[in-house]
Amino acid sequence: MDIYRFCKALIGCCGLLAGLAAFAQQPLQGVLGLSYKIGRPSVPAAAYQKITVAEFRSMVSKAFQKSGFSLVAVDAQKNKSTIFQFRFDAYPKVEPKPMIFISADELPDERKRCNPCFLRFAEIRNASEFETLPWMTQYELSALLVPAIDNAYATIESNGHRDPAWERFNYKRQWAGERNLFGNSFTGIEFSSLKEAVAGAYRNAGFIPVESLGGIRTPEDTLAFSFPVDPGKDGGAIYTLKLRRQYDADGRCYPCEVVEEYDPYQQLPPAGLSGIVGRATLESRFTAARSAAYEAMRADLERHLRPGSVFSIPPKQAPLGSPRPPPTPPIAT
Repeated sequence: MDIYRFCKALIGCCGLLAGLAAFAQQPLQGVLGLSYKIGRPSVPAAAYQKITVAEFRSMVSKAFQKSGFSLVAVDAQKNKSTIFQFRFDAYPKVEPKPMIFISADELPDERKRCNPCFLRFAEIRNASEFETLPWMTQYELSALLVPAIDNAYATIESNGHRDPAWERFNYKRQWAGERNLFGNSFTGIEFSSLKEAVAGAYRNAGFIPVESLGGIRTPEDTLAFSFPVDPGKDGGAIYTLKLRRQYDADGRCYPCEVVEEYDPYQQLPPAGLSGIVGRATLESRFTAARSAAYEAMRADLERHLRPGSVFSIPPKQAPLGSPRPPPTPPIAT
């Protein structure tokens, strides 16, 4: 790399870092945030040379248009980043439409060729407007929008012309399949039937029902159980499930999601001399019972899973009854 190009690249890097805080998006919330996790990258997606600035802009624009976006504007200002603005029209159920902004730092030589041109990562500019939409609408939008962004960057990557000083193409495909906001997600089943199936799976696995909290109009129910710590004795570990719900026009789950919420570090009843054996087998008994409950839920409810999603068993934080870890000390600033 000659001195001129080195200085231009250095200036470009400084511009990238200086503009990063102003342009890069905060981590997304809602369903979009489950898949599109670009955050605040410290490097550009790619750098290009040996093509004109006009060709560079055309390459970016055509890639996103091919992927289902409409070009709204290319805002090019002297001594500032060029901003590509795209609108995603492929999902008609939402208004306003998702707006995608992509920043580029164009450093042309005397022949107006990229020397280099830095392409940054796409920002879903109005993502916060979709966080309050019904969950199913968010799921459907995410399943279209995130792969469309992935495909646009894949098209750009295939076009070549990258600066050899910046060999890597840093954009990584974001879409990895359907992910749920809370837990296993079900549709098309009445909530009362779902709740009874879940409660029955845990009862049959050895969990003792304690209470059920929630009402017809509340957005969630809580199922609470006690798991015997010392068989044959009163008192047990508290295990809870949250059933979060939204309905379709017919009053069926659209979707309802089930997520476990329990404290593996909770204080357990004193063991006593007679409880030593039971306490020694607590973790293995709890693991087996929890697995049995999940497998019963899978067998009974898998046909009602939200389309595209899969049934999963979440990993445990720690063995039941583990000592609570010390609090993390605050980071000195």
